[in-house]
Amino acid sequence: MPVITISKEYCSGGLDIAKQLAKVLNIDYFDKQIVEQVAAHTKVTTDNVLDYEEERHISLKAYLSRVIDFDIFKKEADEEPAAGGEYDQRDKIPFNFGNQGWIDSDIYKEMISRVITSLGQRQHVLIVGRGGQCILQDNPDTIHIRVVADFNDRVKRALDRDPSLTPAQAEKTVREMDKKSRDYINYYFKRDWNDPLLYHVIINTSHVPPQSAVRWLSKLAVEYKAGV
Repeated sequence: MPVITISKEYCSGGLDIAKQLAKVLNIDYFDKQIVEQVAAHTKVTTDNVLDYEEERHISLKAYLSRVIDFDIFKKEADEEPAAGGEYDQRDKIPFNFGNQGWIDSDIYKEMISRVITSLGQRQHVLIVGRGGQCILQDNPDTIHIRVVADFNDRVKRALDRDPSLTPAQAEKTVREMDKKSRDYINYYFKRDWNDPLLYHVIINTSHVPPQSAVRWLSKLAVEYKAGV
């Protein structure tokens, strides 16, 4: 079974497709679980990591309450300390901050990239978002899926999801969420979120019912062989 990544436009129905596909294929599903894994190994709350993820490169806020523990990545420690200061021997991260941790965009990208790369070495895994299509672009036996929908259909879904929104507010929300995802991929991976060459399959749920998409994608995953 190949590793599967799913990139989705906001309110395209991609999240439901991802969950159903993982269930049908009986494979492990990773979305917010990626953040939870980072949080657990860095000894901070999931909300701390999610808060920084929302800030991304805009701010250098230090959300980590303890020293970043990169043992999760099983990187061998160097034997000799770096000159000119006290450094973490695993990843050359300065750790002489006592109990006050820190994070910046480079560290965030490093953590997310290593977690997703590690997941990409497994089988029976489906990864939603966070640049999986870029991080695992050259990973063998991996299928990259993109879920999109017409703008008006996504606005309607946003209204169905939150009836308190006005149509204008729903349109603004869809545009803002798309921009966040587009900027995220551009900043961290220097790629265009909408580039069709990042994906093996693009599903438009305005024309393909989610049930059909799940059925087709599950058949593809079962029969998929890299390079064929």
